[in-house]
Amino acid sequence: MILYFFTLFSIGCNDYTLEKNNVPELVVYPEVVNFGHLLSGQESGVETFAIINAGTDSLTITSPELNDNLKFSLDQDISDEYTILPGETLEFHVYYDPITFEEEEGTIVFSSNDADETNYELPVIGYGDAPIMTVSPEIFDYGQISIGCYNEERITIRNEGNLDLTISNITQMVTSPHDIIMEFGTLPSPPWHLSPNQEIDFLVSYVPTDINYDESIIRIEGNDPATPLIETTQFGEGDVEHWYTQTYVQEEIALLDVLFVVDNSGSMNIFQQELSNQMSSFMNVLESSGSDYHLAVITTDEARFKQYDGYAWIDTTHQSPVSWIQNVISSIGIRGSGMEKGIEMAKYALEGDAAPGKDYYRENATIVIIYVSDEPDHSQGGWQSYTNFFDTLKLSTDLVRQFAVIGDNPSGCTFSYIPFSRNIQFGAGYYDMTQRYNGSWYSICAIDWGQQMQSLANTVTTQRSFSISEIDPIESTIVVSVNGQITHEWVYDSFNNSVVFNERSIPETNQTITIEYAVWGC
Repeated sequence: MILYFFTLFSIGCNDYTLEKNNVPELVVYPEVVNFGHLLSGQESGVETFAIINAGTDSLTITSPELNDNLKFSLDQDISDEYTILPGETLEFHVYYDPITFEEEEGTIVFSSNDADETNYELPVIGYGDAPIMTVSPEIFDYGQISIGCYNEERITIRNEGNLDLTISNITQMVTSPHDIIMEFGTLPSPPWHLSPNQEIDFLVSYVPTDINYDESIIRIEGNDPATPLIETTQFGEGDVEHWYTQTYVQEEIALLDVLFVVDNSGSMNIFQQELSNQMSSFMNVLESSGSDYHLAVITTDEARFKQYDGYAWIDTTHQSPVSWIQNVISSIGIRGSGMEKGIEMAKYALEGDAAPGKDYYRENATIVIIYVSDEPDHSQGGWQSYTNFFDTLKLSTDLVRQFAVIGDNPSGCTFSYIPFSRNIQFGAGYYDMTQRYNGSWYSICAIDWGQQMQSLANTVTTQRSFSISEIDPIESTIVVSVNGQITHEWVYDSFNNSVVFNERSIPETNQTITIEYAVWGC
């Protein structure tokens, strides 16, 4: 700090005069402390601000303090209070040491005995310029892979900063034998240079040669000042062959209250069309199952039932259920909120139009919620905030089932429609609800929605058809038992990947169905 006399006019303070009678007059210069742009990790900044007494009486100020931001700092030897005589100036230093790509704002505050400036706030701003290195995924599990089979994962490096990122070195540590292989393909060896928002990727392949556990750690080094080293881990286990056992318990003909929650945001036009076109596949299975159903539709930004032809919802007595549901979906539109809140709207619906005591809701029915969205859920508080509501909605959580048609777990998917394609985000939130409430999810990027809607309906109404979770089972290995007794009264439906019992051999209520099968190694 330097205390000295200062000629006010030399800094342009022409609006102030020293002719006032016995009053202090606070002047602060500059009005904003601006560090401008600094190279993070290489440059630090020091700026000075002056507190001037332009009055005719002593000016008293409290110790300046920084609020709101810990990235800035002041001199360490600041006193609790200062007295500045008329015409004198007091200087303070402000320090800024950016560590990454950042835009920082803070405020220096102090009080004075100037009646016009009792509490003064001085803005402080600064910018850190730097590359930011991100690597995804940081962890990848190949799972169990049959010996000689092949699986791969793509590692993506991205520059999220505003300066060029240089990847200087990439090294791999891997268990022996070296079954996890890092492949640059046509890429040259590092160094690699990435402009802001540019990304680059390479493959990490897994070809197990034995049945042991394999692990790889890849170390990526760059000039990110905050994170110069990032490690990404891959692991898997070799296996000779995959065997699976699935068990079901037959239920009575389902009593179902089905609620579709359809995204009505601006990107959903093509998916609403596909859903409407393929609802006949869903309804045909639902009708043929013999289920006693109630069916309604809401959107991701409104919990009110969508109506058509005077009906807010329909049941098995409706003359044209396929036509009704298709018309409802076609009328939804895409002018809804871009912050989709499907889970929240489902809760509000079950407190409103679908609430207990209303005609739609039946206490002994299974409530089936089906979300259709090309975005993650944005419900207030996250999906965990709604589990208590759904947990206590019925006497048993077995009577609550949730399904979703969403972007693939865990990284989303690519939806192609000639001549375009779109990246669809992972349907986080909706996926979690399907895992918690006895359901399953289906890919919104699937080429054949008809097959998916049939599979969805079969899963919802499980009665005659029992799905196989793994794709491409070896049909000759499938063994089906009912209450422990092997039966041959079934067929394998390859289109829906399920076991379908002959009409006269459907297991009775509460009987246990066990399906054992193997899948090909590759």
